[in-house]
Formats: sequence, structure tokens, C-alpha cells
Amino acid sequence: MSEKKNDNKILVIMILNKTELLDELLLEFTNVGIDSATVLNSIGMAQQLSSLEDTHIISTIRPFITSDHSENKMIFTIVDESQVETIRKVVNDVIGDLSNPDTGVLFAVPTLFTEGFH
Repeated sequence: MSEKKNDNKILVIMILNKTELLDELLLEFTNVGIDSATVLNSIGMAQQLSSLEDTHIISTIRPFITSDHSENKMIFTIVDESQVETIRKVVNDVIGDLSNPDTGVLFAVPTLFTEGFH
């Protein structure tokens, strides 16, 4: 087994609600040297619950969980720790302030090891 030690690799995950900006975001990633990412279709809890038939609880909270988007995109990339701030800047430049509703979520976690990563 050819296992690489962490070497300060970070898994960055973006849950993108503004899916219309996906291509622009990925192009900007390549412009700053992030040349590998995985994109998955996803659906958030709010979207899933809003599709349920009306029950008392769901009908009460539906106004708070309704979104303009029926799906999200999840972007995964493993980068050197030194690239994390660059990714944050690109995301904020392309997507805007993530504290605004219905934009997205960005977070990062350290990796214990990587395999198959070049």
C-alpha cells in the first residue's frame, strides 16, 4: 500500500446553492492553480422537507425552508494548506458573501492521509 502522510493536505468542501455559478467558480479555481475537484449533485434538507406532503410541522416551517434552488452542487478538492485562503477568496469573489441566505457553505477539514492523489 503506497500511503502518503498528510503533508498538510486539506479537504475543502463547498456546498453551492447558486448552481448557475458553478462553471465560473471552477474556471477561477483553475486560474489560481486548483486543477482537480469532484462535483456531485446534492439536495439539502430544506429542499427535501419542502417536498413532503403537508403535515402540521412541515406546513408551519415551510416558509423558512423554501429555497429558489431545487438542488445544490457539492465541490470537493484536496489542496495544500497554503491554498485554503486562495480558495476562500475565489469563492467570495465569485459567489459573494456566504453569510447571505441561499448562497452556499464552505468548510475545510485536515486529511489523515491521501491515496491516489497526485
